[in-house]
Amino acid sequence: MHLLIADDHRLFRSGFKLLVGQLFPVAELFDAGDANEAWDVLNTDEEFDLVFLDLAMPGMNGTAGVRRFVERRPAVPVVILSAHTAPEEIAECMGLGVRGYIPKSSSESVLRNAVDLVLAGEIYVPRHAIDQILSEGGSGTAGDLENLPEDNPLRQLTPRQRSTLALMIEGLSNKEIARSLGLLESTVKAHVKVILRKLSAHNRTQAALIAADLGWPRRIPTRPS
Repeated sequence: MHLLIADDHRLFRSGFKLLVGQLFPVAELFDAGDANEAWDVLNTDEEFDLVFLDLAMPGMNGTAGVRRFVERRPAVPVVILSAHTAPEEIAECMGLGVRGYIPKSSSESVLRNAVDLVLAGEIYVPRHAIDQILSEGGSGTAGDLENLPEDNPLRQLTPRQRSTLALMIEGLSNKEIARSLGLLESTVKAHVKVILRKLSAHNRTQAALIAADLGWPRRIPTRPS
């Protein structure tokens, strides 16, 4: 497994590299001090499994640099490292196709979980960011969905699927959703599968972000009328 750590603060980079090495002892670690150096490393013959990018390091130019890495090396998952935790910044990065956003204040367990998710083909977003993005996502009633354009994927969800999605966004498991809606767990699993497909989402976290971007209301009944 090959991982690249790109950050201009040498002390942080060294410490982060040491920590990643302890958490993933089989990984071969590479590092870079700016965006251009990171790009040079990626252009070697090595096949990288993941790259950590500091959003504010020289040469990044903010999200323009993020777009460059994602578009030019789409097969390499990009995870942002940043001291900033503003939800709008996180949402913008995720919209560009990065696979994870890890605040530099995160714990070791969060880092381990985030990397495991990304390497498994999923995404990682801090929970607080999802909550705030969703809190700003609509006017607050289920009727708002009917005011969305007909081609909006949220309009294609049945009332039961909307109720399931609402509970997914709250972080409930399939078993908890089944209990709340009075359904079999197998039925909930089927609903979740359809919801992910209709929203073109790979997992629940991505479904929540996509729903917010599409205009999901802040409050929606969890039981269809």
